[in-house]
Amino acid sequence: MCGIIGYVGAGEALPILVEGIRLLSYRGYDSAGVAVAHDGRLVVEKDKGRIEDLAPSWDRQKLSGSSGIGHTRWATHGRPSRVNAHPQQDAAGDVVVVHNGVLENDIALREELEAAGVKFVSETDTEVFAHLYARLFRGDPVAAAREILARCHGRFSLVFLHRAQPGTLVAVRRGSPLVAGYASGVGLVASDVRAIAGHADRAVEIEEDEIVIVTRDGVAVHGADGARKDRAAHAVTYDDSSLGKGAFPHWMLKEIHEQPDRLADLVAARIDPVHGRIRLDELGLTDADLAGIERVDLVGCGTASYACMYGARAFEALAGVPARMVPGSEFEARAELLGPRRLVVAVSQSGETADTHAAVEAAKAAGARTVGVLNVRASRIARSVGGFVDIHAGPEICVASTKVYTGMLLSLLLLALRVAQARGRGGAALAALRPALDALPDAVRRAIAGHDHVREVAREVHRAQNMLYIGRGPDHATAVEGAMKMKEISYIHAEGYAAGELKHGPIALVSWDVPTVALLGQGDARTKMLANVREVRARDGLVIAVAGEDDADARKVADMILPVPTVDPWLAPLVHTIPLQLLAYDVARRRGCDIDQPRNLAKSVTVQ
Repeated sequence: MCGIIGYVGAGEALPILVEGIRLLSYRGYDSAGVAVAHDGRLVVEKDKGRIEDLAPSWDRQKLSGSSGIGHTRWATHGRPSRVNAHPQQDAAGDVVVVHNGVLENDIALREELEAAGVKFVSETDTEVFAHLYARLFRGDPVAAAREILARCHGRFSLVFLHRAQPGTLVAVRRGSPLVAGYASGVGLVASDVRAIAGHADRAVEIEEDEIVIVTRDGVAVHGADGARKDRAAHAVTYDDSSLGKGAFPHWMLKEIHEQPDRLADLVAARIDPVHGRIRLDELGLTDADLAGIERVDLVGCGTASYACMYGARAFEALAGVPARMVPGSEFEARAELLGPRRLVVAVSQSGETADTHAAVEAAKAAGARTVGVLNVRASRIARSVGGFVDIHAGPEICVASTKVYTGMLLSLLLLALRVAQARGRGGAALAALRPALDALPDAVRRAIAGHDHVREVAREVHRAQNMLYIGRGPDHATAVEGAMKMKEISYIHAEGYAAGELKHGPIALVSWDVPTVALLGQGDARTKMLANVREVRARDGLVIAVAGEDDADARKVADMILPVPTVDPWLAPLVHTIPLQLLAYDVARRRGCDIDQPRNLAKSVTVQ
């Protein structure tokens, strides 16, 4: 979950490393560091804290050099501290390394190295790589990297810099993301192409168990056997709007405002207006395959799992296929329950989520069909699944997901409709939903425009210590996700429930000091939902209703209203989640929280 970057070129490495670390801080930010080749030595600066606070104090003269590596950390092995921060180095100072992932056999390797006289100074698994590479290196970086791959188990991306070869970066990938880029006289490598945009013209996605040698002359990719591989490069096309917040004070607010355009792009990409069909060209499954599906398991973690809750309802209601949400960490691939008639849908923002990837691998081994609903095409899960549905949300930098979540909901709805069409029952459903889908971006835009109403509610609730969120039907997932957003970035304890479950325990918490957010949509569940809200009011609870702009009933039963456009019940969760995103944002801002990088979290969870 950490972020890594390496640079070699003609200019000063330090500014590029620092900027790259800043752009990668969504991957982890409890410590940061750099190592630069300077006058025959490898000079390291690192400490606990964020790059914005650390870099100004670093001695730029001491760190002057044209090659180096950098790191921003999300701690796994060892608490955040200066000694545990990366880069890690060997005892002689010959090798420095940065690492994203987990070395699973670190204890055995550490004991082996200690028996050979190596003294460790950190608690990290990463230090093992530094000592091991130093012992394996005999002038041939590819040979040393091959031994690393052969001897080390786990999921990791690594970048090594050796004092004897200051103009050469050696990178290895197994399981964690890595991209290498180059321009005239410049070579770079990083966890995310964002970190090299503006410096590299072309980029190469590094694949599983590959070794890449990066120099000023370019990028050379080798397989685990050491053989040179011909790999096609793609243009680095990021623009300023995707790399900066623009006029927005936080990435989260910018990404909330991007949702109407992203959803419009998704609708346009996925619906064939001529034939009235859902287009999922990379699904990898025929109509016959889809028609034969007898059960769907939707697998995700965190926010993605709440999207899966919604997706399971859509599959059952629209496609007539039994479906369930399974947290990635709880997925059990029992062969007798799987097979080619079971579809496992893996949902992930990063495509690198370790628990979800493990579920995919287990499902494949048991013979199930697999599809990924992902926002990153060049990702580990994308390479593992049999079919692919691109969320089309664009880069999401804030740790708390917003635009990717609504992209997940819409993608899962369209996937359910695609399965329904293959089973001979999706045409009418799509025809009924088509006008609402076309109008969805504008409905989301109007929901965002209601930000002033959200600010009023935030003034009332930002001092709360606990909150409840309730919804029914497809909006049950919205309630759980809304609570997640509040706890993630404001640190208020919030829980989401199916509204009917309120009276089976949680209603004991209801009071004026524990605000209840109620999702009042349309459809069959509305009458019962209104009754649930009255139950809260009868116990002197403060009720905040997400309701239609002209919903007279809501104004009778709620203390405060977050108005939204009235839309089809299947699309309501995409609209209803908007004021909940904004509410979490405004409450967190009033409480002085770090909105884009909340404590203890990371964007891409690549450990189990």
